[in-house]
This record gives sequence, structure tokens and C-alpha cells, in this order.
Amino acid sequence: MRPLPMLLLALAGGDWPQWRGPFFRSSAEAERLPVEWSAERNVAWSAALPGPAAATPAVAAGRVFVSSVDRANADLVALCLDRASGAPLWSRVVAKGKGRLPNPRDPRGEGNVNTLAAPSPVTDGETVCFLYGTGDLVAFDVGGEELWRRSLAPESGAFEIEHGYASSPLLFDGKLFAQAIHRGESLLVALEPRSGDQLWKRLRDTKAKKGSREAYTSPVPFRNGERWEILVLGADCLTAHDPETGAETWRWRGLNPRRKTHMPAISSAVAGDDGLIVVTAPQHGPMFGLRVAGDEVEELWKLKRPTPGNTTPLLYRDRLYAIDGRNARAVCLDPATGKVLWREDLKLRSTVLASPTAGDGKVFAMDSSGSAVVLAAGDEYRELARNRLDSSPTRSCVVIDGEELLLRTADRLYCVRAD
Repeated sequence: MRPLPMLLLALAGGDWPQWRGPFFRSSAEAERLPVEWSAERNVAWSAALPGPAAATPAVAAGRVFVSSVDRANADLVALCLDRASGAPLWSRVVAKGKGRLPNPRDPRGEGNVNTLAAPSPVTDGETVCFLYGTGDLVAFDVGGEELWRRSLAPESGAFEIEHGYASSPLLFDGKLFAQAIHRGESLLVALEPRSGDQLWKRLRDTKAKKGSREAYTSPVPFRNGERWEILVLGADCLTAHDPETGAETWRWRGLNPRRKTHMPAISSAVAGDDGLIVVTAPQHGPMFGLRVAGDEVEELWKLKRPTPGNTTPLLYRDRLYAIDGRNARAVCLDPATGKVLWREDLKLRSTVLASPTAGDGKVFAMDSSGSAVVLAAGDEYRELARNRLDSSPTRSCVVIDGEELLLRTADRLYCVRAD
């Protein structure tokens, strides 16, 4: 793995500071992780949550930070729990009555599931930043004191995006990055995390039309030779930006070659080593392996099926795992060549809307009903366990912290550990 900035190395020992984890690949260095659990079995603690959300918890400084909607009044709230016990430490209302609630008449709990508490919080262990689908971006110290707030929403007051803004912010090398790729003016912005001061703002123009201008992806850092870049996927293209200035360094336009008008990007880019990037076209389109050297982009391979429509692939131990959430069909590839090593139906109870996570040689995948399958990472499909928590809608990724997992359902946060 390429060297990471010192901030990330400090957090990587056990914390999960943002959506994709300490290495931005939804994986962590871990041992003795549990493979079996239920609402009663192997539960170290559980904590009630005020409502559902797709946001993945962030962990640092002995605290768990959670974005949520309150079922009682549709408030968008920022929560902090004690990592050791799950006890509530503080709660702050960020936006009153602006959240969305799942459709109670949908038996799968999947109707209208973007509560606008979809973006995951980010933390460096001193400051925690919460972003919501309203465009409200607010930072607190870990004790709950508000440091600053601002809005990323356009002057019109709302993002022009069909299912609601859902991009998670990125904390990288001392800067807070946030993107807004929608039908209006799209942008990438860098802020100083402690003060909220804007370091730079870059508009991102494309020739995408109508719904293809929308993206639910999140920015990710990428090591391109000797330089770091920030990748932004959506609106028919993948762009790379200089973290210091926001300047675009290169662009790949293969996301929507037929220029269809309703191709919103949902699956985020995955950055690997040695210039490797994996991207997935919208609407269950092909998955591509790209090799980048400087400003040159080479297409290494393309996989047509199965590919993820709503989830982001997982790069772990030199293997790429992707889940077609619509039918819970998984595939494992060699990321360097695109060779398929196995394809399997996960036989889960519902669609998969949470991206997979890996650690300790295990791959964790949860469906929207709260059911999970644990697989052995490797070149052969091997199932280790199946588990159920029975709570819809479940969209948050499994969090790895030390020897324990944090599992967020529609109404609770569980901490599970091995027997």
C-alpha cells in the first residue's frame, strides 16, 4: 500500500474515521472479528437511534458519531455515543423538520429511503463534521460544541437531484472536501476543518444531460505516482483534482458513451495501488479497471455483469469484490486483469444497499432488511455465517473497530464481538 499522510496513519490503528474507513477502501487491519451475531448473541452493547439513515458511523477518540433523522419530527440530528458502552454523550439538531422518512407502506422498508441523513460524518479525532442532504454542513469538537456551519446548497435553496443529495464528505491530509454533482452548478470545495474557512472552490462542467448530471458518489483520494489527487465520479465522467488548488489534472469520459439522459452515478470510484482505479457505469452498466500514469488513462478491462448499481466495490488483499444489490449477486475479480474468480448469488432476503466491508480475512455484506452474510476473502466462494437483525431499512456499511463490528440498523446501533 502506498504511503498515507500522517493523520491517516495515526487513525488507522483501530478507528474508522469516515465512510470508506481508514484506507478509503472499506477495509481495515483487524483480528478476531466476529462472524456470528443476532440481536442477543455476541452483542457487547446496543444503543437506540432516533430513526433510520444510510450514513455510516465514524469512530475516533473513544466516540462514535452518527448522522440520523428523527422519526418523531423529521429533524436531522448529529449524535455522539461512548464507544465503550454505547451510552449517549450528546445530540444536536442540525435542521428542524427537513428530513425524509421511509414509506411505512413499503413492506421492504425501501420506499423513499434517502432520509437526507445519507452522507456519513468524518472526524480526525478532534473535530467531527456532519453533512446532510439539505446542504447543511456543520462541525463540532468531540465534546459537542459547535465550531461552525455553512450551506453547500445553491442560492435557490435545494440541490437539483431526484433522490436527494447523498455524497459523503472526505477528510484528507488536513482538508475537508465536499462535492455537489447535480443538475445545477456542480462543484468541489475544500475547507479548513477546524474553522470552516474555504480554501478553494472549483466548478465542474460537463456535457451530461438531465438526470445524467446527477451523482450520489463521494470523493476519494488517489495516489498518482508521486502526487495525490482527489477523484470525483459522476455526470458522465471521472475527474482528478489537485488537493492544494482544486485544479483538474485529467478527465476520463467513458462513463456514458451513448450520452443517455438518465444515468446518475451512484457507485463511487475505488482507488488502488500502482495507478489502478475501478469505476462502475450507472444503471448496472459495465465496471472498468483503469490504469493512470500522470495525465494518461488506460482502460485495462471491462466487466459487463454482474456489476453494482447502488453499492461501491471493495478492494481487499489484491482482490476486488462487487455486489449487484438488485439481486444480491456477488463477484470476485483480480483487479489487475479483470479476471473473474467467482460469481455467486448471496441468497439474501432483500436488496443490498450498503457497500461491503472487509477485515481479518472476512467480507461482510448486509441487505436492506438487516440480514448479513460473512464470506471468507479469497479466490473461492466460501460462506462463513449468516446473521439477522430484522430491521428495515438498513443501508449503513459495517464498521470495523479493533476486534469489534458496529452494525447500524433502522432503529439501533449494535456493537458485536466474537465469543
